[in-house]
Amino acid sequence: MSKQVIDYQKLFEVSPLARLVIFQEKKDHFYVAHANQSAVNYFCPNAEGACETIDGMYLRDFLDTANTTHILQALTVCFESHVPISIQVLPKIPGHMQIQSFLLNPVKNEDDDVVLVEMQARPPATEQAAVQRERDDAISMFTTVFDVSDVGITVTDHHGRFVRVNDAFIKQTGWKAIDLMGEELIKIIPSEDHERAWGRHQDALQKRKKNFGEIRILRADQSIMNVMVTSSMMELSNGRSFRITTVVDVSELKKIERDLRRAKDEADDANKAKSAFLANMSHELRTPLNAVIGFSEMMINGTLGVIENPHYIEYLGDIKFSAQHLLQIINDVLDMSKIEAGKMPLDEENIDIVGLLRSVKRLMIARAEQFNVTLRLDTADDIPMVSLDERLVRQVFLNLLSNAVKFSKSGGEVVISIAYDDDIIVSVTDHGIGIPQERITEVLEPFGQVSDPSLNKGQGTGLGLPIAKAMMDMHGGKLAIESTKGEGTVVTCTFPKERIY
Repeated sequence: MSKQVIDYQKLFEVSPLARLVIFQEKKDHFYVAHANQSAVNYFCPNAEGACETIDGMYLRDFLDTANTTHILQALTVCFESHVPISIQVLPKIPGHMQIQSFLLNPVKNEDDDVVLVEMQARPPATEQAAVQRERDDAISMFTTVFDVSDVGITVTDHHGRFVRVNDAFIKQTGWKAIDLMGEELIKIIPSEDHERAWGRHQDALQKRKKNFGEIRILRADQSIMNVMVTSSMMELSNGRSFRITTVVDVSELKKIERDLRRAKDEADDANKAKSAFLANMSHELRTPLNAVIGFSEMMINGTLGVIENPHYIEYLGDIKFSAQHLLQIINDVLDMSKIEAGKMPLDEENIDIVGLLRSVKRLMIARAEQFNVTLRLDTADDIPMVSLDERLVRQVFLNLLSNAVKFSKSGGEVVISIAYDDDIIVSVTDHGIGIPQERITEVLEPFGQVSDPSLNKGQGTGLGLPIAKAMMDMHGGKLAIESTKGEGTVVTCTFPKERIY
């Protein structure tokens, strides 16, 4: 061991100032490789539970929470920035340990990596020297944060001229520091935004408060980038004011936002075009089917002469049934398309809703008997008139009853009930196969069918419930579903009190 090393070790050991050699085991885990007696006396003064040495101990083992957090943060910056840092250590026990200033000095290896930090107490100084040192430390800390930050930072004076920019800002924008120093901030602002930029600067000067917002700035190649900025005023001596601004590039996020908005607009336009097309095709689609239904019915009835071959009669019945089924599907699709295209206006009048429900029940009796299901209507005597489109509301309840009958068990019962309590509430209840709770939302979407095909006792398009919901929405009402798989379903339609007369 060389004499110089021995002399240094002696100097380290006998120094009246606390000195420690600190290694970093991993992030936020620092331990003392060696500490002189002055350091032991400072951090573990003679008292009950005092330690004889702190060698090999983690800082957390002998420091209180406040000092631990403060020192660990400083050590992390020192290891990462390779820059000496000055800190103040507070008394562990008021009056027991004096406030002491320490210098954290990074020691590097041949690869310029920080391998350890020497933490050395600074000798007492005059008050003026201490103030100067604190100022220097603050400048050093600001410079370190300014330089190592991954966020772009600019400093402008009260005239709006650049006095400093960090490396992150240069990397983001392509500007060189020499091109900006002393230049007004509008050099990096598009001409159409100059007035707004000066207004923000003057606002920051006058109100002395933090500014936050999104602006556009120019890169060195004059392309535009969208950035999120946060500005704050800093007051120095002699009345000097500086504006510190952090700059975060959000150009990519803005591009994604624009692309999403464009895609949504295109999808909306395509959907409107589809709905408008289908709505306008009503006559062209329905007329041929009505002809097929009418002529097949005439042939079955033998209007122009009896058809003797029984197979032809059976085939004509299939043709008529298929045409009627196809017409119902087309009617559902066209109704949905008209609603989406906004081409289904309400023809409103004051209606006896109880009478309407009775007529719907009568229309559904034959279908209910086909499935061996009983229909029952429960109503009170004081149900008032309601302003609504009779044809659309009749369609709502025909769709709901059709579903309830179709998915009821043989011998089951479907109950239509109506109540009046501020709003008018109509419920259709069945005890059929039900809908899984997690799929209720799906059945309210167009073409959303969630039943097992083996349980589906009739064909459908998956538009009955969505059309019913859309027609209730047109009336300002609500359609809600409560269902339990295997137990049944309750569909509730609520007409708001504004429609009651």
